[in-house]
Amino acid sequence: MPNFNNKKVKASKKQFAGLLDYWLWGFLTEKAVKKTAIDFGFKIRNNEDFTKMFEELFVLDMWLIVYTCERIIFEDENKRNDVLDIFHHLEYGRYLGKEEESFSEWMMSITPRYAEYGKARETEHSSNPLWVVENVFNKRLFGETKEDLSFQTKVIIYMELFVKHLGEAILYHYEIN
Repeated sequence: MPNFNNKKVKASKKQFAGLLDYWLWGFLTEKAVKKTAIDFGFKIRNNEDFTKMFEELFVLDMWLIVYTCERIIFEDENKRNDVLDIFHHLEYGRYLGKEEESFSEWMMSITPRYAEYGKARETEHSSNPLWVVENVFNKRLFGETKEDLSFQTKVIIYMELFVKHLGEAILYHYEIN
C-alpha cells in the first residue's frame, strides 16, 4: 500500500524490531493459528495438534520476516543484522525464554530450520521456488509430503502475501535509523 503523503515514519532499530514482533504475533494468535490450520487442512483435535501448528507457523513466519528483511527491505547489512538480532531477542525473551535454554541454544535450534527453508528457497523450480519451501513446511507439518494441490497452493499464497504485504508496508511507511 503506497504512502500517499510520502512521509515515512522514522523508527529506531529497536522500534522497528518491535514492529516486526507485532507483525509476527498478528499471525500467531490462537484465532489466527486455528484459521490457518483450517485453511491448510490441518486438523486441530487437541493441544498437541495446536502446538504443532503453532510451532511450525512460528518458525516459518520468523523465517519469512528474516527473508523479507534480507531480500527486500535492507540494503545496509549491518542495520539489517542489528534489527534482526533485536527481533530474535524479543522473540526469545518475551515469548520463548526458558531458564534451561539460553538464547544461543535457542538460536542454534532454529538455525537449521532457517537454513532448510533458505536452501529450499534457492532451489530452482519450474513454476515458483516457493513450491520447494512449501514442500519443507508440508513435510514438517504432516510428517510426510501431503500431495494436495489445494493445500500446496494455499501455503504458497500465504507465504507470497506475507512477504509482499510486510515488504510494502515497511518500504512505503518506515525509515529505519
